[in-house]
Amino acid sequence: FFPPNGLAFLNSICRNLKEEFLLLRTSSCLSNASLITWKRISAVLGVHEMKIGSITLQVISGDITKEDTEVIVNISNPTFNATSGVFKAIMNAAGSQVEEECAQYAGQSQKGFITTQGGKLLCSKIIHLIHNNNVKSQVSKVLNECELRMYKSVAFPAIGTELPAQWEDMEKERIKLVNLKPSCQEYLDVQDKFKKTCHSFVIEKIERIQNPFLWQTYQIKKTSLCTKNTNQSNEKLLFHGTAASSLSTINYSGFNRGFAGKNAAVIGNGTYFAVDASYSAQDTYSVPDMNGRRYMYLARVLTGQYCAGRKGLITPPPKNPADPTDLYDSVVDDVNNPTMFVIFNDIQAYPQYLITFKK
Repeated sequence: FFPPNGLAFLNSICRNLKEEFLLLRTSSCLSNASLITWKRISAVLGVHEMKIGSITLQVISGDITKEDTEVIVNISNPTFNATSGVFKAIMNAAGSQVEEECAQYAGQSQKGFITTQGGKLLCSKIIHLIHNNNVKSQVSKVLNECELRMYKSVAFPAIGTELPAQWEDMEKERIKLVNLKPSCQEYLDVQDKFKKTCHSFVIEKIERIQNPFLWQTYQIKKTSLCTKNTNQSNEKLLFHGTAASSLSTINYSGFNRGFAGKNAAVIGNGTYFAVDASYSAQDTYSVPDMNGRRYMYLARVLTGQYCAGRKGLITPPPKNPADPTDLYDSVVDDVNNPTMFVIFNDIQAYPQYLITFKK
């Protein structure tokens, strides 16, 4: 029921708040929304407000665990095991009763969420929503559930601005590499993508790279790109093979286009990513170390709008020669069937997983 201009308003506010959450209150059911009025409350109070008929929407900077709404939404991971961030704060404040309920219902989340009592919180219910990248779909799920149960108020944390729910506690470290268990879904998803074209290789381990600074700068770029390129998929999971000597640099500082040309730079002097793991697994890219181990990243890459690349490019070409400021976001080897993407901005990719493998 959100009008497009309403979503744009809320998004613009959320980008400028650090500990924000969205609160919806209504005097009737959530679908009775027609008249829209706007009210910007002083930023000093940390509240911005919008009215849609009987519904009041507020973006609030504060502590969501102190809210007295009927429902609080908790952004969770598939195991409902809190390790960090707002997820952990809500679970700690709610108490052991809610933890026990989550453990009981963990295998029953076919809808992508489970609902528990509020525990020690002021709310009556907590909707534990399993995080994914489709924020619009996730919000719709919760609102549909609230409509069905006739809840009058609900508070959302700022979905997409918090660190990933599945991350472990950073324990004051700048970066953390988490060795994934072969039985966990994250490991299986990465393994499946790798094995799709690398049948003959043996995976020794898959590590999740937790680098908050890199993640946040990547999210800033993603927000910018998605604002510019609406109604299209701007992000892809792509492979990047490298030598053991580059691992520490990439883990700490991300991909560096300054190394362009170290291998063949036939479609531009940027950072190269492959659609298929088999391409990145070649000796030229995943250089075997003295023990025969090879290394490859599965990275999140903001490919955005792309065009054919060419040798010597240091930025993507402009979309229109008459406007040299409006550039493509990346270049490819074949526009109709790309197997290779090149980016020219270091914060346009995040090294999410490191795969160590052998022949």
